[in-house]
Amino acid sequence: MNKKNFKSLSFIITTILIGSVLSGCGASSSSTSKSGTKGETVNLTLWDHNEPYSTADQKIIDLFNKKNPNIKITVENKGEQYDTLLNTAIQAGDAPDIFWSNGNKDNKLSSIVKNGGAMDLTDKIDLTKYNTNAQAILFLKDAAGKNKLYVTPGATIDTRVIYYHKDIFKKYGIKVPNTLAEFETACDTLLKNGVTPMSLGEKSSWDILFTLEPIIAGVSPDWLDEAVAGKAKINDPRLLKALKKYEEWKKKGYFTNNGLGSDATAATLNFAKKNAAMIINGSWLVSDIKSSNPDVDLGAFQMPMVKGGKSMVVTYSVGWSGYAKTKHPAEVLKYLQFAASVEAQQAFVTSTGSVPGIASLKANDQLTKDMGTANRQVDSFYSIIGYRAKEGSNPRKLWEDDSSKWVGGKITAQDLIKELDAVQDYSKKR
Repeated sequence: MNKKNFKSLSFIITTILIGSVLSGCGASSSSTSKSGTKGETVNLTLWDHNEPYSTADQKIIDLFNKKNPNIKITVENKGEQYDTLLNTAIQAGDAPDIFWSNGNKDNKLSSIVKNGGAMDLTDKIDLTKYNTNAQAILFLKDAAGKNKLYVTPGATIDTRVIYYHKDIFKKYGIKVPNTLAEFETACDTLLKNGVTPMSLGEKSSWDILFTLEPIIAGVSPDWLDEAVAGKAKINDPRLLKALKKYEEWKKKGYFTNNGLGSDATAATLNFAKKNAAMIINGSWLVSDIKSSNPDVDLGAFQMPMVKGGKSMVVTYSVGWSGYAKTKHPAEVLKYLQFAASVEAQQAFVTSTGSVPGIASLKANDQLTKDMGTANRQVDSFYSIIGYRAKEGSNPRKLWEDDSSKWVGGKITAQDLIKELDAVQDYSKKR
């Protein structure tokens, strides 16, 4: 709540007003004066969706405060309930000043914008250091079809990785494979020695997706490139081949057999305890693995392709949005501009151990470098199915609803592909 300086009031009443600080959200964030008054403290709240990010947020804020000591930002990690809590707060007009957003990777930011909840950042954020792929996930179209910016860019790559226990590989004489056939031979070797090749979680669509996407990248990378360019449809035998490969590996016993009952957390813990030699998941998983097993001798590589070489699924990270109704727009914008800087993004990379997406950023260690090493980069399957959605349809939501039906045997891989294909408008340009 802003405090107005009424000179006619006594010192005691003024002191009481200054002390009455409300905590929490943008519509109720506190300061001792109107927004922008030099030297006065402004309190902002930032919401994020998971622990690795919220810790990194604080690192960025610490750097920001060295230059802006009068702007205090409190980080709140909302965890699994993030989306629900944020939507409720925005509808109530009491949202955080700054909040994490997924850009145009899904429809959530678009919905927030339609409800008047996101600050327009168009032409206010420096994007010159970010390549076209990093920028492509940021913009939303307005009614006139023009690009509008409501979220800061991210300078890191969110990829999917095959993590492995180096000591298990060494024990059975397994080298990091360079072809898909070599990968399958490694899995067969592990099975023969009573070791489960891969830990698997299938409880949510995201758990399934992060395992499937590298398989598509290894089996059918050409389809991914052609689908991005609008030269291939979803209903394509090459995509079906990749989904069939997922099914084949399950039948062979390459994965733990309780996938539908396990989420990513359980699968990660299972891997960390060495109940499986490998796990396929996101590049953001390192801290979770190491916290479950501080002594882990962890390695990582990208999925080998059929003809050799590694293929890496690449999705650029995004950043944060500002609440349109914040009482401190100048301070919120100042922070968002700083968050997009190389200095802030280096702090994010260092804190999270993420794969850098800008050449000037340095990776933390060899593990991170290995995660970002590949012969080919491909787009995300999840991104692709949403690029040309029919008006009024949501293929990504359809995937989220029906992918579990597929892995659970209620529908076939071909059924799922046909469903996703039916909600595409191939006349659309990306």
